[in-house]
Amino acid sequence: MEKTKRFRMNREGIGFFKAILESYEDVGIFSVLDGGKGLVEVIYPSCFEKDILAIIDDMGRYALIFEEADGV
Repeated sequence: MEKTKRFRMNREGIGFFKAILESYEDVGIFSVLDGGKGLVEVIYPSCFEKDILAIIDDMGRYALIFEEADGV
């Protein structure tokens, strides 16, 4: 089963987050929905939900702030 999460994040961190997520091969697919607003989407298999959330949580060490953007 596949899950999708959308977030608003600091725009300047989008490229860094994309590179980090891609380094974890096959964990999730990252898309920028609106770069100007920092709106991004991550699609991932439900079995990797803990991994995705841990990666996002760890991004706080690099001053990347994620706010879940449901219904966008």
